[in-house]
Amino acid sequence: MIQPARTLLRARRSAGLSQAALARRSAIAQSTISRIESGALDPTWSTMQALLEATGWEVNAAAGPESDLIAPETAARSIATQLGHGNIDAAARDLTESVGRLIRYLDEHPGVEPPAWAVAAPKTADLPMMWSTFLATAFAYALQSTGRAVSPWMLAVPALPDETALGDEPSERFREWLRARTPEVFRQKNLLSRAEDWRIA
Repeated sequence: MIQPARTLLRARRSAGLSQAALARRSAIAQSTISRIESGALDPTWSTMQALLEATGWEVNAAAGPESDLIAPETAARSIATQLGHGNIDAAARDLTESVGRLIRYLDEHPGVEPPAWAVAAPKTADLPMMWSTFLATAFAYALQSTGRAVSPWMLAVPALPDETALGDEPSERFREWLRARTPEVFRQKNLLSRAEDWRIA
């Protein structure tokens, strides 16, 4: 698989394009291009293809079905970057996108195991405990909910000391509603999250 950050940066520079010019040519937001080049965003194959073609590169390689997957390591780096900028909502979106892509892949390929890199333990250790636990548990949920074996590292993360939801602190009434809709794998780690929150279009 190509390394998006370096590949896009090289293609854009060799074409003599600024990020703004590439954004105009490709109809992809400059902020997205910036995040890809910084390594904060792992783009889908179709996004990468559109960007490379806008630089004049020919993209001949056929994308495999796993080309849209985001590894836990990449997700962890992206979340850490967003948290470093104080952008909790973007960190939550990046986590949801990563897990949602895995669920979609597994739903579309029944009986097929995901590539090892797509479920490998992240080496990034600088995430706060809550985010590390959510990351591991959400990937575990993706595997478990589609009938695949869960990787041991996903189950080894500690449960949080208090019941926690992503985002704003829910009211007690909403917490009860959310708790009733939270899959067991999340509840075991003191996490609150609806199953449908992890599925993407």
